[in-house]
Amino acid sequence: MITTINLSADKLDLSILKSIKEAYKGKDIEIIISDKKTDNVDALLKRMSNLRKNKNTVTFTQENFFKTYRKKVADATN
Repeated sequence: MITTINLSADKLDLSILKSIKEAYKGKDIEIIISDKKTDNVDALLKRMSNLRKNKNTVTFTQENFFKTYRKKVADATN
């Protein structure tokens, strides 16, 4: 099953995550999030170029990620 959800990031809340969990209960899923405005090739090429130049990128270790987001991840999966 493939589901596409289009909405403003401002309207994103835990009810959507709960709905996804219920719809795909017991299954492994893949979640891909994209900015609708960047669905064109030019924007993708620009992002790839920036990445190669280490421009407009954020890097962090797994430890730092979980230190910052552990509670949010736990809350989202419960």
